[in-house]
Amino acid sequence: MILEKIAVSGFRGINRLSLKLEEDNVLIGENAWGKSSLLDALTLLLGPGELYQFSAGDFHFPPGDAHRRERNIHIRFTFREYEAGQRQAPRYAAFSGLWQRGEGGAYQLCYQVQGELLKEGTAITRHQFLDARGEVLAGERAMLVDTLKRLHPVLRLRDARFNRRMHLEPTQHSDEAGFNALAEQIDTLTRDLQSRPQNLTDSALRQGLTTMQQLLEHYFSLHQPAAASQSGRLSHQLASRSGWRYLDNINQLIAEADSRSRKVILLRMFALLVQVRGAHQLDPQARPLLLIEDPETRLHPIMLAVAWGLLNLLPLQKITTTNSGELLSQVPVEQICRLIREPERIAVWRIGPGGMSAEESRRIAFHIRFNRPSSLFARCWLLVEGETEVWVMNELARQCGHHFAAEGVKVIEFAQCGLRPLLKFAVQMGIEWYVLTDGDEAGKKYAATARSLLEGEDEQQHLTQLPALDMEHFLYRQGFSEVYHRFARLPSGAAMNMRRIIAKAVHHSSKPELAIAVAMEAAERGTEAVPVLLRKMFARVQWLARGRAD
Repeated sequence: MILEKIAVSGFRGINRLSLKLEEDNVLIGENAWGKSSLLDALTLLLGPGELYQFSAGDFHFPPGDAHRRERNIHIRFTFREYEAGQRQAPRYAAFSGLWQRGEGGAYQLCYQVQGELLKEGTAITRHQFLDARGEVLAGERAMLVDTLKRLHPVLRLRDARFNRRMHLEPTQHSDEAGFNALAEQIDTLTRDLQSRPQNLTDSALRQGLTTMQQLLEHYFSLHQPAAASQSGRLSHQLASRSGWRYLDNINQLIAEADSRSRKVILLRMFALLVQVRGAHQLDPQARPLLLIEDPETRLHPIMLAVAWGLLNLLPLQKITTTNSGELLSQVPVEQICRLIREPERIAVWRIGPGGMSAEESRRIAFHIRFNRPSSLFARCWLLVEGETEVWVMNELARQCGHHFAAEGVKVIEFAQCGLRPLLKFAVQMGIEWYVLTDGDEAGKKYAATARSLLEGEDEQQHLTQLPALDMEHFLYRQGFSEVYHRFARLPSGAAMNMRRIIAKAVHHSSKPELAIAVAMEAAERGTEAVPVLLRKMFARVQWLARGRAD
């Protein structure tokens, strides 16, 4: 069973949010989109421990206006079977009367927590299960909530700087004795990892990695389902193969840790996992949901890749938050989810499984994910045909007072990828877009592609087509002919066809070098030298980007 959806309204920094989840989820968004409130809702209500009771401080109010505090909180968790028939497993026997058939025929379990703020400032909290119509199922459900949290607890993995040391307590379950003995060894090593990693000997690191492998073997041995029938034995065998495949992959990662720094980071990451698991005494049948909060903190990109590789090998549902382009370059775009705060809600944008064709996914993965991962954080994409436009647009915009980086605008060349996949991706991910094309036949086709996705919107707000064959011919006609004459090694006013002059200039330098020279010339002349067409375009692009600002 996995958490399929969480819906939140009126809780802390979240006015309204509905978030669908997959097995792996990477959440990105600007500051104040509600990240801490979302993670707190998951941790407080599904984490190990007593049933959470709301207080007055949990009720949402608009920023800077506490007098308009909401009076009600609604948080709904929708779980679904991970595999057909899973609800019939013995460990889910307590929920036999609560399953409801959801979309696609899968069975779901809906758990809701409601809060009501009374006039005197006290809060009432209700923990409930819902039927398929959203009606509250009668009866005392506290024991069922405890069972749900025991089987599917939320564990929050933070950077060690922000974690209070969590000492591992002995558990009453005899089958955990092996885990505790090993965990005590890693606990001692953890203190050294945090305080003086440079003093660890090579033998200590090797012993730490060996202990780590033993802990993983114990972890997987505890997570195999009981075999109560012939079908149960088959499920057990399949699960065992799957579990040991994960362990083999992790062992390979450990074996390939050929440097001290890699070994240290592997041990640090796993020590955090062990601390979280040991502190909460997880049930042997538990399948936790792991919250991974900004894993890039304090990590060099190479070490981040090592740590992320380890986390990816854990067979758990995961929700990760990040502000790292380096991390996003390692994440399939289908797992990335953009969250944007709007006046009445927090909007959620993601491609999801099946959102693009295989060819579109390949192009986006290469052009955006591998080569331009930071563009996934942008508010608006200015899509241009080639490298020349990338050089000249950023510089000319700056001269006009538009600081694209600070405004969340990313200039992206689209010719290598194709325009349609980029536009489709931007629309599905909630990224505003603007297209600049040449005036030649190819440019006209690109413009037609852009128009096909406007859906009734004003063309001027998303498209500019140059009144010239290309950027060089446009800039030549806009007062920069002397630059091209100079690079063509021709005297000013030489009687020669414009196209030949531009061709000679490109031959003696390059299109990007010419673009830089034009930008430098414009800087000397002042803002008025920047073509009016481009100045208007910059203003529209900035307007689009600011529409996505907080």
